[in-house]
Amino acid sequence: MPYFVFVVNPVAGKGVHTQQLCRLIQDFFATRKLDYEIYSTTGCGDALAFVRAYPPAPAGTTVCFVACGGDGTLHEVVNGAAGRTDCTVGVIPCGSGNDYVKNFGSLDLFTDLERLVQGASYPVDLLDCSGEYAVNLCNIGFDARVAFHMAKFKQLPFVSGPLAYTLSLLFCLFGPISSAMTIGVGSDKPWSDRLILAVIANGFCYGGGYYPAPDACTADGILEFCGIRSVSRLQISRFVGLYQKGKHLADSRLAPKIIYQKGQAVHIRGKKPLVVCLDGEIRLKQELTVQVRPAALSLWLPAGAVPRNLPAAYR
Repeated sequence: MPYFVFVVNPVAGKGVHTQQLCRLIQDFFATRKLDYEIYSTTGCGDALAFVRAYPPAPAGTTVCFVACGGDGTLHEVVNGAAGRTDCTVGVIPCGSGNDYVKNFGSLDLFTDLERLVQGASYPVDLLDCSGEYAVNLCNIGFDARVAFHMAKFKQLPFVSGPLAYTLSLLFCLFGPISSAMTIGVGSDKPWSDRLILAVIANGFCYGGGYYPAPDACTADGILEFCGIRSVSRLQISRFVGLYQKGKHLADSRLAPKIIYQKGQAVHIRGKKPLVVCLDGEIRLKQELTVQVRPAALSLWLPAGAVPRNLPAAYR
């Protein structure tokens, strides 16, 4: 049993669930002879700094940093834990989208503290994005701009993650649609194209419930690249519904506009700086190399949670 350190983002999901969560954690551990700690983050980057600077676990023991927030909080905790050999990373989803945990089953599994303490560590892949890790996926171009503006819409009253994504999508349709970039997947010869968006996926879901890579698995040592070539605004409206449900790859009408490949690495260079989104965190880069790092993260899964889409050879 690891020593649990709950890294709580007090403003995740507008702060509604995290306040209640801290009380639940305190009540739960008060009746059990288990050591734990709660740390409340103070701002952007604090979770990463806290985990990175946390004292080494005593020999023969493990610390479990439990990210209590959205995918952004998890992103920071994972990058803080990178390089440590004395820890595992858990998740209690409290954000608006909570997309990463959907790769392992119902969200209810991850909010059950009894299942959490009865869980076990599991090796999962990471995406090394030019030195910064993404645990779920990296998206570039139009969709990253949507994510950038989504943060603004999420501040509005009564606007949930999926609704904020939809509102941001409509807003961005009035600006530039595609970006010129050069793409290389694995050892294939790079090619130039104009893409509306490019997704490099470890997990299969993002944006509060959009499925760009419906067959992706977080523990198979493979990344999946999905690129969407330039289309008209009318075609975008048709595409979004299929994309949200993960049915875009099976639609023959969209086939000429979709690039879908699997590999170990993707290199992208923009004609101009590109808006890049790593687990929801916005970056501006003109060039980016993304490599899959198999089994690079020890993920603490609650009892009953397993990676979805896992090939038989990995079970």
